[in-house]
Amino acid sequence: MQHLQHSIHFLWRSVALFLRGLFRFLSRLFFIDLWRNATARPVLFYAVFLVALGTLLFHWLEQWSYLDSLYFIIITVTTIGFGDLSPTTPLSKILTIFFGINGIVLLLVFFDLIRRVRRMEVVSLAEQMTNSDLPRVKKLGIEATKSMARPTPKLPGSLEHSSRFPLFHLMKETLTRLFLLDLLKDPHSRGVLAYAGITVVMGAIAFHLVEGWSFLNSIYFMIITMTTIGYGDLTPTLPWGKILTIFFGLNGIVVLLSLYDRIRAVRGQDQLIK
Repeated sequence: MQHLQHSIHFLWRSVALFLRGLFRFLSRLFFIDLWRNATARPVLFYAVFLVALGTLLFHWLEQWSYLDSLYFIIITVTTIGFGDLSPTTPLSKILTIFFGINGIVLLLVFFDLIRRVRRMEVVSLAEQMTNSDLPRVKKLGIEATKSMARPTPKLPGSLEHSSRFPLFHLMKETLTRLFLLDLLKDPHSRGVLAYAGITVVMGAIAFHLVEGWSFLNSIYFMIITMTTIGYGDLTPTLPWGKILTIFFGLNGIVVLLSLYDRIRAVRGQDQLIK
C-alpha cells in the first residue's frame, strides 16, 4: 500500500513538473513573460498601437480591406515582405518607409528585451537556489551565480529612484529606447547610425541617377532593401543597378547586426548594477 502511495505521489509530481515546464515554454513562446515585465509592457503596447494605426491608414489610403491592411502591416513590420501587396501612392510609400524602419527597430528592441528579461529570470532563480536548505541545490545556485560574471539587471535608472510619476518615467525610457535616442548619446553608436543614414541617402542618389527613379522611390527602395523587407514592386533592371543592390543589400545586413550589437552593448551597460 505504501509502495502504491509513493508511485502515485511520484506520478503526480512528474505530471505537475511536466505541466509547469509546458506552461513555462508556452509563456516564453508567446511572450507572456514580457507582458508581465513592467519595462517590456510599453514596448508591446507600442507594437500593438503601431499595427492598429498602420491597418487604419492603409485601409484609408489604398482602399484595401481591413484584413489586407492588417496583413500588409504585419508583413512589413516583421520584414517578411512577400510583395503581393505594395504601396501605390507617394503618401503610402512614405508611410511604408516609416513603418518599415519602426518594424526593424522594434525587432531589435524585442531581441534586447527578451535577452534582458529572461536573463533576469535566470538570475532570480539562481538567487533563490542559493537560499535553499538543500546543500546540493544551494551549491548549484552559488555556482550558477558565480558563472554569471555580469551583475543583475535592473530597471532604467530614472525609474529606480523615482516614486513620483513612475508611468511617465517608464514611457519616457521606453520611447527613448524605441527611437534609439540612447544610442545617439553613445559616441561609439553614433558612427553606426550616421553610416546607416549616409548609406540610405547615397544609395537613393545612386539609384535615382542609374535607374531614373524619383528620389522618393529611390529612398523607398533603399529602406525596403536595407531592412530586408523586399516587396519586389521596385527592382533594378540595369547591370549597374543590380551591382548597387548587391552592395547595399549586404550593407543592410551589416548595419542591422551592428545596430543590434550597439543596442546590446549600450543597454547592457545602462541596465546593469555596477
